[in-house]
Amino acid sequence: MTGVQTCALPISIGTASNQSLYNVQYTTASPANSPFMNQYVTTGGIVTAVYNGTTTPPTQSGYYVQTSGSNSWSAVNVYDYSHPVSVGDSVIFSGFVEEYYNETEISQVVNFTKVSSGNQALTPPTLVAFNTIQNEKYEGMLIKVKDVTDVRYNAAQAWYVFSDSTITNLVNSEDTVDNVIYTYTYTQGKKYNITGVVHFEYANWIEPRNVQDIDSINVTGAGVRNYDNDFTDMNIYPNPNMGVFTITVNAIGDEKKSGVELTDETGRLIYKEQIDIHAGTSSLQINMNGI
Repeated sequence: MTGVQTCALPISIGTASNQSLYNVQYTTASPANSPFMNQYVTTGGIVTAVYNGTTTPPTQSGYYVQTSGSNSWSAVNVYDYSHPVSVGDSVIFSGFVEEYYNETEISQVVNFTKVSSGNQALTPPTLVAFNTIQNEKYEGMLIKVKDVTDVRYNAAQAWYVFSDSTITNLVNSEDTVDNVIYTYTYTQGKKYNITGVVHFEYANWIEPRNVQDIDSINVTGAGVRNYDNDFTDMNIYPNPNMGVFTITVNAIGDEKKSGVELTDETGRLIYKEQIDIHAGTSSLQINMNGI
């Protein structure tokens, strides 16, 4: 945890109403504009992704924030050059709500406060299929798609198109994995599990944040070995670490007597523990000091 950092810019924002990210995003209107479009709001959340501009060296252009524990309608893209943040930071700020090509964004950030850091476990990715990812409720959210196949590459724009098992003659279940935050070379025909924030480009596209968001090791033609049980996601943080870390597991059902095993580079078992995994998010703290 870090101390509170506060920064206020000397510009008038009028009266900014206090709003949750859900209130900023949720709408039944068409087009799906924020009900607070062209207004100032005070809101906040946990940073799930940070992206840089094109300057040399690149500087922070913005970040995505999401409400703790949410799985829809509760994230937003924040354009903010002035307040450096990291993934896991809990922040509060005021800003101007706008719509840019159908993506809800907040700019002109003032009254910024960093409350704490290291909160990655509070925003696990939501498992989403390609036949639903274009739903407005996933805009800006940290999501995960699994067992998806790289079907083609747009060389001119350097983006990849994937499909998943929801594709039919009536539903074009394809989506694009882009390189705004992180660039990776995928292999056509290979299956992956991919985590990323949903960024609106020409449609809702997935933006992985680093290589840890891309998993092809455990994917086979028959499916994903990691997900033969009820597990939907696992995270380890901090990563890297000095031997003290936390494992979080998200599951859709109870998994009694699950095992955690750690091996060294030679394959020698150096740690083993049996735990019960319950539906939802479970956490396990590991301390390797003395091992």
